[in-house]
Amino acid sequence: EEEKARRELLDIQTSNSNARSKMEGLAESERVKSFLEALGESFPQMEMNTKIALWSTLRKEDALRAVSQGQAKLYFTPKDANLSIENHDHVHEKGWVDGNDSM
Repeated sequence: EEEKARRELLDIQTSNSNARSKMEGLAESERVKSFLEALGESFPQMEMNTKIALWSTLRKEDALRAVSQGQAKLYFTPKDANLSIENHDHVHEKGWVDGNDSM
């Protein structure tokens, strides 16, 4: 009988978790829809890809804010952070060049 009660409790918890996830998903889809519609009204010429990219950027900012509140460590790849390493040699007044030790 105790086993049956545990199984029923687990079923109820699973059902509640699924219902909560569904409600959170519906709320998120409503936020996306509202955001895209508002952008469409304010910027009617903006392409959908650009609107979605803006939404994605804002969501990344939200995620970073949430992670920064805790003790978690977050690692980014250069692609995730949109980083690039470049070398721009510059000639200065006295004739020396950045990136070149010889004068």
